[in-house]
Amino acid sequence: MRELLFEVARDAGGVGDPVILYHRTDVLVVRVGEVVVKSHRPAADLAARLAVASSHPDLLLAPLAGPQEIEGRTVSVWPAGETVDPADPEKAPWEEAARLLADLHARPLPPGLPEQGAPAKVREVLSRPLPEEHPATAPVRRAYASLPPFPEPARPPRLVHGDFHLGQLVRYDGTWRLIDLDDLGRGDPVWDLARPAALFAAGVLQPEAWSRFLGAYREHGGIDLGEDPWEKLDIPARALAIQTAARCVSHAVDENRLLDPYESALIDTCDRIGGLAV
Repeated sequence: MRELLFEVARDAGGVGDPVILYHRTDVLVVRVGEVVVKSHRPAADLAARLAVASSHPDLLLAPLAGPQEIEGRTVSVWPAGETVDPADPEKAPWEEAARLLADLHARPLPPGLPEQGAPAKVREVLSRPLPEEHPATAPVRRAYASLPPFPEPARPPRLVHGDFHLGQLVRYDGTWRLIDLDDLGRGDPVWDLARPAALFAAGVLQPEAWSRFLGAYREHGGIDLGEDPWEKLDIPARALAIQTAARCVSHAVDENRLLDPYESALIDTCDRIGGLAV
């Protein structure tokens, strides 16, 4: 598949050495010069989502072409952008991310858009078997077992990204845009805020960065979170912390390595979550 994606990138104007940007399970992303090509997971409903990106190019990176089918997989083509440095999250463009999300949540909801992917993806990831022998498996399972029911979706639903984290930002043509629209849809905006909230609760994201993000979201007209935002964010943040921890365990086992400090902090968070009274 990768050779086919390299060829698609070259046909779209990509010049240079081919590079694999991401390859895990059923998703493959490659780059050739200034063109990025992605092979999406099966059953990804992309046509409506890419149409939204094309309609809001100030917020969402617009594709270079509509989706195409290659060997039974849906493939999309994008301009390349500058990504956030994962080694320095404190200097990440938190205010810009918050502005983009607040603006996205305020845009009209197109008819026929699928439901956002976040809640279903949490359940799907946490339904997968975890390696029994790994010491982090037990706290992840206890945390998931302690998780209260997900909150009722916001009414009316909003236009939401569905899988926001810092890796979903690129700078293109001088401004930051949101990318990776596989889970874009209608739903509750709290799930877009929940991963930064989870990282803050885990001690991975420092209070100053969290404050910048949340303050900018409110300043730019995001949904009303009330005086205590944790009344709405708590359960989604717990869910995404557990989901991320489960992925960390699986990746560490697949790569035959120890958990790194970031991953260990999430496992410690699962320990705390598992001890909470429901």
